Amino acid sequence: MRILVFTSYNNLLQSVAALATACHAARRGARVLLASVGPGHLVGALLGQSLGSRPLELEPHLAAMEIDPIEEIGGRWDEVRGTLRGNFVNRLREIGSEELPAFAGMDATAALLVADRARQTGRFDLLIFDGPTPDTLIRSMALPDSLRWLLRLVFGLDRGPGRSRLSQETALIPATLIAPSALAPLQDLRVMLEEQRARLDGVTGTRVRMVVTPEELHLPAVRQALMALGFHGLAMDDLIVAGELSEVDEASRREFSPETGNVRPHLRVGALPTRPADRDTWALRGAVLYRDGDIYSPTAPTRPPVGEREVRLYIPFMDPKRLDLALVSEEVVVRLGEQRRHILLPGIAEGGRLRARVEGEILRLWVE
Repeated sequence: MRILVFTSYNNLLQSVAALATACHAARRGARVLLASVGPGHLVGALLGQSLGSRPLELEPHLAAMEIDPIEEIGGRWDEVRGTLRGNFVNRLREIGSEELPAFAGMDATAALLVADRARQTGRFDLLIFDGPTPDTLIRSMALPDSLRWLLRLVFGLDRGPGRSRLSQETALIPATLIAPSALAPLQDLRVMLEEQRARLDGVTGTRVRMVVTPEELHLPAVRQALMALGFHGLAMDDLIVAGELSEVDEASRREFSPETGNVRPHLRVGALPTRPADRDTWALRGAVLYRDGDIYSPTAPTRPPVGEREVRLYIPFMDPKRLDLALVSEEVVVRLGEQRRHILLPGIAEGGRLRARVEGEILRLWVE
């Protein structure tokens, strides 16, 4: 199952592009699930259709739903807390799903849970997310790192298979003092979040498409968002410009043209009417946007798999002068401006040497 994420700072244009794409793909034979991430669910209003938190079949190859993040995450928490054992975590077992707080990135986290369930059913070829916003998507991708940091700070649990001496010595409550059964569910939750994040990585075929207006195309925020999304491992093939080709200046066309070492998304320019309509009209609008072709561009950037001792980050508009690398507790900490990632590279703990190289807009990290 492929995943296609539409994101934008304009909720209406984002929903319009996602809906047109979903209807067009379904008419070309793909089994499509269109999921509105919210919080401003617009797909139902644009279709004139009432949607809920469970997939509703609109036609043989198209289903749609609106994701309720509290319901999705609360249901997962009820599963996790039922496995908690031991006196240390009795208080956690008492916390019900209705007590869980809202947190940054929860919309995208709920979307990942929906993606996992859709994949397991085998009913769909393509999952299209309407949202979340770029900022929410970035925060969600960073959430597993935050949980990993918390578990290591409090209990000394590393993300890798073992427990380093440094982590144990600096832990507030060393895991050696606690029964393994008490911490296993928390580790399982962390692993689950990291596995879900990995499914959005560019290697899996997931693609992110940002929708902008011709005016927004000139704003630095768009390039910063594209850089941050790539930094967190997301692959972008198209930057959809809702307008006419004559509204896109020559400088922007050159800036997004494919060049050696350039991993920037390609411009897909087309009018995106926002008037509510039936599914036939939306399918026609999608056919116009994609020139009646497949929704995946034949020139879409690829993410070839690499060995476990190597990581490649495809970062549009990357300025190598802003990169900073450090080794902390057997992890590689990569900073690029305000963005930061913690990357585990097997081999470092065994004394391997970290190597790094910038190739155009690609950052390679590997261990020798």
